[in-house]
Amino acid sequence: MNKTATVASNAISWHSIDLFLKFVTSSPSFTGFGNSDESRIVFESDAEQHTVDSGSFGAAPGFRLLLEGLAEAQTRGDSILRLILPQTRGFILRSDIVPLRLLDCPLVATVLGLAKPLQYFDGQSCDIEELKDVPKAFSLSAGGLLLKSVGSTSRNSQASLLSDLDVELHNRLSFPWISAQEPKRKTLALVEGGRRPPGRGGNGETVYGAAEALGIDMIVLDNPGHWLDGPRWGHWCKEFIPVECTEESDHVFTARIVKAIQAWGGHLDGLVTFCDHYQVPVAAAALQLELPTYSPETFDLVTNKFKLSVSEGRPTHRASTFEQAKSIVHENHLEFPLIIKPSLMGFQSEGVYRVENLEQIKAGMEATDIERHGVEFVIEKYCDGPEVDANFVLCDGEILFFEASDEFPKGADVNGQSGGVDTFLELGNIIPSDLPANEVAVVRDSLHQSLLRVGLPDGVYHLEARVENSSVEYMVKDNMLDLSPRSVPKKRKPSAWLLEINPRPPGIQAAAAIKNSYGIDYWGLALLFPLQDCKRIRHLSHPFTQGSQYWCEMVFIPVVKGGICQSDDPCLELFNRRPDLAVHVSWWCTFWTKGQRVPDPSEGRNAFFAHLNIFSRTSREHALQIGETVRKELRFSII
Repeated sequence: MNKTATVASNAISWHSIDLFLKFVTSSPSFTGFGNSDESRIVFESDAEQHTVDSGSFGAAPGFRLLLEGLAEAQTRGDSILRLILPQTRGFILRSDIVPLRLLDCPLVATVLGLAKPLQYFDGQSCDIEELKDVPKAFSLSAGGLLLKSVGSTSRNSQASLLSDLDVELHNRLSFPWISAQEPKRKTLALVEGGRRPPGRGGNGETVYGAAEALGIDMIVLDNPGHWLDGPRWGHWCKEFIPVECTEESDHVFTARIVKAIQAWGGHLDGLVTFCDHYQVPVAAAALQLELPTYSPETFDLVTNKFKLSVSEGRPTHRASTFEQAKSIVHENHLEFPLIIKPSLMGFQSEGVYRVENLEQIKAGMEATDIERHGVEFVIEKYCDGPEVDANFVLCDGEILFFEASDEFPKGADVNGQSGGVDTFLELGNIIPSDLPANEVAVVRDSLHQSLLRVGLPDGVYHLEARVENSSVEYMVKDNMLDLSPRSVPKKRKPSAWLLEINPRPPGIQAAAAIKNSYGIDYWGLALLFPLQDCKRIRHLSHPFTQGSQYWCEMVFIPVVKGGICQSDDPCLELFNRRPDLAVHVSWWCTFWTKGQRVPDPSEGRNAFFAHLNIFSRTSREHALQIGETVRKELRFSII
């Protein structure tokens, strides 16, 4: 056993203990390490024997980590565990902060959080003088790591590995994740608890896992029979309140929410929804319940694409019929190409079309499902600049964290790679952005001012924009589509063309990409804002010291035609067939299972078959190459 002290400058200090496990021998009857709940470990010395189980380690994950280390030593001959003990006195901001920040660390095989929510650490050090002291070290730790095998048991190899790990920990944990101020356990009500269950594209594990780690009790309001309304997932919320959640989002829905919460009668500290469609009525309900919120008028402005475009000060029009649209084009001498899109309830780019003439306007309006998106359309100029997704964490108007990802041309773009669909359905994003630094700054500063102008100085926001008059464009070079300097430079200065503001975190795949790349959990932060927990928000918005740990491409596999899904999980099949690709996948999700009916794009409903996040520590080009290979190799059938 080796003990080292590590100090994170200007943040907190921690103490690390390294445990070196070496396999010597075992009895012939030993069959391996089984269930941690049923296992016992006997520490033997010349003086005594000391038997421990999971209860001796303060938390079951600690005992499980030790068993995994022992199993690794039995298999490979030796293994190394590292424990992280906070030396700064105070309360842990998130009980899972160590595994959160160690995601995809190339040196670590397993990482587990060993703290309890809101746990206080007194800065107590731990001297392991005898083997029986090991459980105490685990009980005082915030997290534990099992290192990957170095392939050599030499002291130099192990010393090099541990030195590299010190660098990684400084990069990932050099921020104040222990606070002298005690975070209070609070209760948050969430309207619409997630439309898809875990394993089917839902982000429930992310949202409710973050709530548990933050010490937040969740009250969920959703339709009776929701996947949370049952024994399998019900433990994720303190209370499930059945409320009819339909496409209607008006004062009747507001009254329904208020009545349900008042009938429940418990104490509530905040009310929130992450469903764009419900933002206005939920804000109205929060006002009636005297809970923190922005005004319904603010949410009405940002979720209405016509009103948002008007607030940006650019020419925009709206029409509910083709005849109205035709008159608008003629009377205002609008030049094609134009964009038409629903004013409300936009998701997955349904009803969004680039049109070259009046006939295409008519076809686009007729193809849109007005029951899902309403009858009102926005008509405005088409901006052909490169598109970016811009995500902000704001507190008191200050940018705590900002990142931009490059969104590749859609099938309907002038330089689009259709992927089989001629829509504005997303096909791929990559972070960090490769836009020139001055253009990223233009996007950041312009969109920041847009958020402040509409009245949103606090929160996690997902914005989509294009860069008008950009100095770069998408071109195919060496069989790879990516940003390149324009062949004919633009004469005007670049500017940001805001497409939409989503008053919530980005989708599950983008949030996972940021969490793995930068160590920032958007969904965890989004739970803290309605509770006005600004201190934890500020501390948990620190990215890795060295920025993104790799390039990450979000690969979207669109549904080209509908029918009945004939395939078992194609992602798992790909990983089994191509393990060389699997090692570059940080997150993935398949949305359809065998036997399900998949909607056809002609029905006015856009859908994805799967999402995969691909990463490379080598280069952006390498990440794009892997992503393209994944697209070609993924096999599924819909008939």
